[in-house]
Amino acid sequence: MRFCDQCGNMLVPKNGKLLCKACDEEFDLDTSEDYKIKKSIKHDEKESAPIVVKESLKGDRISGDDRKAYEDLFDIADGDAY
Repeated sequence: MRFCDQCGNMLVPKNGKLLCKACDEEFDLDTSEDYKIKKSIKHDEKESAPIVVKESLKGDRISGDDRKAYEDLFDIADGDAY
């Protein structure tokens, strides 16, 4: 397995070259190694990449709904403190 020199993303074989899907760089395929795609994941056109909005992460406090979701996720009972 090889990784992109520019961004460190995993390279995938495509059309006789190694392609970085993150920065669209192509690299020569090393013929001494065997590359086989064992599984392909089909994505729907409706899917999109998540967008992180850093501005919303600046707050010192979280909302009550976010706290409840966090407690439910980690199964924290009311009154449990670390």
